[in-house]
Amino acid sequence: MAPPSKGDRGAHMVKNHPAVTQRLIAMAEEAGSSSMSQYIADVLALYVGLPEHVRELNQLPIGATRKLDGLRGDSRDNRIMTRPHREVSERLAQQAAQHGPPRGQVAPYIADILALHVGLPEYVRTIDCVEEVLPLAM
Repeated sequence: MAPPSKGDRGAHMVKNHPAVTQRLIAMAEEAGSSSMSQYIADVLALYVGLPEHVRELNQLPIGATRKLDGLRGDSRDNRIMTRPHREVSERLAQQAAQHGPPRGQVAPYIADILALHVGLPEYVRTIDCVEEVLPLAM
């Protein structure tokens, strides 16, 4: 029998710094998450203020931690696919449009959220940074 549907979901391929990825794997294992994708989706739901879309982080962990294959697929360059609820994805897109550069790109914005989540703010690239612009010569 197939598992129940998780509903309408967005999809984001996020490239993280290797140090961020390793901490994410450790934190997801410690939380007892079923997958990296679900752990990140839950973190993002909490970040945008939609706790009703958290599936696993609000549950008590089973005694033992799970070993996760955090980088199934494209592990060469630390890309991780996450599929948060559609409402979470839409709110992330709105927030990404307000914080630049590059304006409107959701994946770099998510990577920055994850860097802050794991306590590595030095790997934040886009949140609230001011874009430098050279003046035009007249």
